[in-house]
Amino acid sequence: MAANPLSMPAHLSLRFLFAFLLVLTVPVAAQSARYTNPRFGFVIRVPAGFVAQPAPANQDGRTFVHKGTGAELRAWGWNNALDESLAQSLGRARKSISGPIAYQQKGRNWYVLSWLEGTDIFYEKTFLGTGSGASFRLVYPVARKAAFDPIVTALEKSFRPGDLSRSH
Repeated sequence: MAANPLSMPAHLSLRFLFAFLLVLTVPVAAQSARYTNPRFGFVIRVPAGFVAQPAPANQDGRTFVHKGTGAELRAWGWNNALDESLAQSLGRARKSISGPIAYQQKGRNWYVLSWLEGTDIFYEKTFLGTGSGASFRLVYPVARKAAFDPIVTALEKSFRPGDLSRSH
């Protein structure tokens, strides 16, 4: 007589259930979607759990909202019509921040700013060229910092600015 899989011992059925759930949840947690902006050409990997909001008519970027926490990821591009330098852009960005700056870093054609406003952490990276610029900003709750640290790292690694030498 064949064994009935529904009547297996409890410890085996719990192991089976755990293994089955693990198989179902691990790929979902690891999934991300690549977003390439059709106008400016920048690329970023949008982490799992973030849902795209409607695109603006001018196709300058996209906003994604995290289903569970309300965290917001925004990526956008713009034309450098005023021929702003990286130092000027960084100075303007610093002046627009109302909370204390917790982190700042600058490279040849990019800068990063992170700051606190109320109960939220803001993390923004900007690339700037002679023709255009591209940025992403992640806003998430301070209380979820440990969970979002790896997301910030993944966003950093995936963000590519596109062709900054020309206007779009």
